[in-house]
Amino acid sequence: MSNLLKTCLGDEYEKLAPLIQVSHLGRTRLEGHADIQRGNPLAQILCLLTGMPRSAKNARFVVEGDHLPEGMRWNRLINGKPMNSWFALDKGLLVEKLGFIHMSMKLRVEESALIYTIVKTKILGIPIPSFLAPRVEAREEQVGNDYVFQVAVSLPLVGLLIKYAGVLTLVRQDHQL
Repeated sequence: MSNLLKTCLGDEYEKLAPLIQVSHLGRTRLEGHADIQRGNPLAQILCLLTGMPRSAKNARFVVEGDHLPEGMRWNRLINGKPMNSWFALDKGLLVEKLGFIHMSMKLRVEESALIYTIVKTKILGIPIPSFLAPRVEAREEQVGNDYVFQVAVSLPLVGLLIKYAGVLTLVRQDHQL
């Protein structure tokens, strides 16, 4: 079955951990917990404006994923608050559309983990110069039977915007859509 990650990564896709591969096929549900940390007061205001989750320890974290050849939808529910993204390909880059923010990312595999690196950002369709654009460190990996993830977003002049990391369990995977 084809998916965006396989298209984007090419032969590197086969180097991903099995759980990361299967978590990006068909219709999936992952459940678990994450620690979430927002940055300074300015970062907190920006998080509020962009719908980012509140700081929390051991927050309930659920991801419903629909993985299609032409796109990928991740509906996250974090302590009951939705944070939804649509992903598509554009010129070999994976583009996450999170509300009015569109982030184009380059993907790579490092020691069977999936690494995301932002290469360009648009807000309300306007390209953001790289010196003002967010920096994102994102990683998905398999540890034992767990799906472990880490995401940290920072902004020039602001510092840490938000950071969240957690452990999820794949509770449903259906190749048929």
